[in-house]
Parts: sequence; structure tokens; C-alpha cells
Amino acid sequence: MCTANNSAANEAAATQTKTAFYKNPQFWRGAGTDLAIGSGIMSASSAITSGRAEQANLNAQARAVETQAALDERSSNRQIKYDLQNAAFQVKQARRAGRQNYGKQLVAAAANGTDLSSVSFEDVVLDSLRAEKEDIDFIKRTASARAGEMQLQAELSKVGAKGQAEQMRIAGKYAKKAGRINAYSSMLSSAAMVAGMWGGAK
Repeated sequence: MCTANNSAANEAAATQTKTAFYKNPQFWRGAGTDLAIGSGIMSASSAITSGRAEQANLNAQARAVETQAALDERSSNRQIKYDLQNAAFQVKQARRAGRQNYGKQLVAAAANGTDLSSVSFEDVVLDSLRAEKEDIDFIKRTASARAGEMQLQAELSKVGAKGQAEQMRIAGKYAKKAGRINAYSSMLSSAAMVAGMWGGAK
């Protein structure tokens, strides 16, 4: 009987002790402190991770812009080379056509009994040579102008891409810095919260 009474008394005492413990403000301030610190650490870690991820994303975009600019430049150079080669071919064709035309004129003049040393025949030949030269000059001018325009456009695109990539990298650096600042802010907020919990503790 005495043993049963002692056991009941011990259980009652343990219950009172536990109840007093949970009613103690120190317990709840301690739990709140742990929660505030844990929340601050998680927020700070998330801010830093987010800043780094944003920087990595912007750096990847900058590399993509530079890669595309390099591909566009090579494509433009290939097109310029092709156009100049095509122009050179057209010049050869024009000269060949001029020689063939001159040969036809000689044959026709001889068949008609025209004096090949006459002024009239020389005028015809000169007109043909002049037309041939004008055709060739036009081909060269057109090809040169197109090449110059494409080179200028390619250079402008290259400069623009370089500037865009640089801006992205700068933005990435600021994103990383902002992540750190946000992390510090989270830790300071947590510290202020903890200080508030324990400021009035007795």
C-alpha cells in the first residue's frame, strides 16, 4: 500500500514538474530562438543560392550571345567570299562575251567587205569595248558595295553582341551581390528577433 502511494506521488510530482517546465517563459524563448536562428540561416542560404544561380544563368546567356555572334560573323564572311567569287566569275563571263562579240563583229565586217581599218568599224569596236567595260565596272562596284555593307553590318552586330554580353555579366555580378546582401539582411533580422525575445527576459 505504501509502495502504491509513493508511486502515485512520484507521478504527480513528475507531472507538476513537466507542467511547470512548459509554463516557464524561458522554455518558449529558447524554442523561439532556435526557430528564429534556423529560419534566418535557411533564408540566408536560399538568398545566396538564388544569387549564384542568377549569375550562372546570366553568364550562360552571355556566352550564348557571343557564340551566336561568332557564328553570324563566320556566316557573313562566307557570304562575302561567295559574292566576291561570283562577281569575279561574272567579270570573266563579261570579258568572254566581249571577245566573242568582237569576233562576231570581225566576221560580219569581213563578210560585208567592210574595211577593218575604217573609222566606222573602229567606232563599232570601241562602242562594244566601252559597253563591256561598263558591265565589268558595274559588277565590281555592286560586289564591292555589297561586301562593304555586309562587313559593316557584321562589325556592328559583333560590337552589339559584345556589349550585350558584358551587360549580362555585370547584371550577374550584381545578382550575386544582391543575394549576399539579402542573406546578411536575413541574418540581421533573425538576430534582431532573438534580441527582442531575450531583451525583456528576467
